Amino acid sequence: MLRSNPAKKVAFITLLSASMGLFTANVAAQEQPFELGVTKVSNGDVVSYQGECFKAKNSPGAWEAPKSGSWFWVQVTCSNDTVEPPVAPEPPVVEPEPPVTEPEPPTTDIPPDVTPFVLGETRVANGDVVSYQQQCYIAQNNPGVWEAPKANSWFWKSTNCGSTTEPPLTCTLPEVLIDNQCVIPPVECPDGSSAATAEECPVIPPVTCPDGSTADSVELCPPAKVVCDDGSVVDDIAQCPVTPVTCPDGSTANSVADCPVTEVPTSMTVTSDGKGGYLIPRAEFVAIEKSLTSGELFDLVRSDTVTLDNASVEAVLPLRAANPENVKRAESIVDEALWEFLFPIRNPAYTYNRFLQAIAKFPAFCRTYTDGRDSLAICKRSLATMFAHFVQETGAHAPNWEGALGNPEWRQGLYYVREVYKSESDTTGPYNKCTGWAGERWPCANKSYFGRGAKQLSWNYNYGPFSEAMFGDKMVLLEKPELVADTWLNLASAVFFYVYPQPPKPSMLHVIDGTWQPNAADKANGIEHGFGSTIQIINGAFECGKGSTTAQAKARIAYYKEITSYLNLDISGEKLDCADMKAFDTAGAGALEVYWDKDWGWDANTPGNHSFKCKLVGYQTAYSAWSAGDYELCVEDNFNVQATDANGEIIPK
Repeated sequence: MLRSNPAKKVAFITLLSASMGLFTANVAAQEQPFELGVTKVSNGDVVSYQGECFKAKNSPGAWEAPKSGSWFWVQVTCSNDTVEPPVAPEPPVVEPEPPVTEPEPPTTDIPPDVTPFVLGETRVANGDVVSYQQQCYIAQNNPGVWEAPKANSWFWKSTNCGSTTEPPLTCTLPEVLIDNQCVIPPVECPDGSSAATAEECPVIPPVTCPDGSTADSVELCPPAKVVCDDGSVVDDIAQCPVTPVTCPDGSTANSVADCPVTEVPTSMTVTSDGKGGYLIPRAEFVAIEKSLTSGELFDLVRSDTVTLDNASVEAVLPLRAANPENVKRAESIVDEALWEFLFPIRNPAYTYNRFLQAIAKFPAFCRTYTDGRDSLAICKRSLATMFAHFVQETGAHAPNWEGALGNPEWRQGLYYVREVYKSESDTTGPYNKCTGWAGERWPCANKSYFGRGAKQLSWNYNYGPFSEAMFGDKMVLLEKPELVADTWLNLASAVFFYVYPQPPKPSMLHVIDGTWQPNAADKANGIEHGFGSTIQIINGAFECGKGSTTAQAKARIAYYKEITSYLNLDISGEKLDCADMKAFDTAGAGALEVYWDKDWGWDANTPGNHSFKCKLVGYQTAYSAWSAGDYELCVEDNFNVQATDANGEIIPK
């Protein structure tokens, strides 16, 4: 996806502001002294700071220190710099020139106990002294291996190489070090501005909820009501009464899939409908579908893709005693404070509570393994993998931007909630063109299916299956794709992508927990266990198999290293890169046959000798083996067939 670089935007505006500052006239009014964290100003106010004067712009807060070239300030001439009337020039006094002294060379006498800093390798703690490019520095504010030492840095303080005893200035949370002072950092307000405390944030007008009531935010609106088929109104579609179906043997069940299994026919009973089409008893469809979707493979993947009902998901809260087991495990690794640390400039839509709800929806994520596998280690590795991809997919990618608040790139994830330059009102362009079998299976509803959420879910053929997994109804998100940005689905969409296989690619869950084992075809393609294979799954066509590491893959690997290091996760021996990996193919172990396609076989006992059957394949089609009844749809669509009941009557679609 294309991204806007906030740092470039700020640089352009800064340059324009600096140019305009050249024409600023002398300020007539008396300047007020600016005290960091105390002085509040409005646009146009003039202040003095560290012997210089500045005019406010773009609504600076009390924590934006005045400086030249800032987004929030323009340097001006102080009012006490008055112009004196001209006087006759006096003859110049010729002073003897001072002797020229050569500048001292950089320090080279570095004590042996000072650690040389190697970019990308050296890890330090606050107070450690390192040498870099013949200069010495003291670490502060927990620098990572990619923060190169330099003077006046957020992470480093220059020091004399001859002395390593000078302690760095450290602050106690919630204070941070700004201009060599320990101060409480500003908070980010819901409207994007900053303030000293949350209480000082601007009051946002209430929003109008779908039921006509008002609330302070969309999250506080009452849950939308659902109208069931019988006309009843409930809070969630899962609460709708189930209408029983009549099974081929005359009994009733909640769904066709729950009907008793009948004998699997070796040949379909096909009769003419008198209109050029054909009729087949539904009992035969059900029997064949059940026969072909039973066994260890389907039991395994079904257990991985099972979902929790939405009412239980929405009841999840941080540290709630009744939270599901997999949520509690994730909380033990990433608590709310760590979530704030890892994603400090995230979009407000990505809340910690929604993160927990997304995990709750999929019980297989961070589940308990009973076969000897380390459940905690798998959960930790799963989170680190997912977070690294978050940073690449939705990060600000602006290391020197003021808005990053000094945070390195690996902690700038979840900045975007919608694809850059896209809006909900835009229904033009490639994202709303639904054509071919995918358009028939997941029809567009005059909406644009651009990237939304932490994984940037895109295209109708991904929104439809995700909607079926979340609501049992493909049209919910095809009609309201904005829910993937504005609700807990913004993070659940990423977990959905993580646990669902996309043949011939395995799921990332199976790669990390060891369920997927590369076979000879995978190994011949260079595909092995490790972070590199997850890059191949998420964006292999663009980032893998190029012979050398692409810039995007290199960034993902760097983020993964930083996050796993912070979580104390050992990744030694893991294949991180995918430069030599070819794409997953149908000969690999990930090519699970979980979709239906036309069986082109021959049957001597049917009209035209067609098979009138579908078969399981390892590539995506419009018919999924996970959706009960899709086998019947596949046969009907490919052979002009209608299903009949036990009395031979056509069953309406």
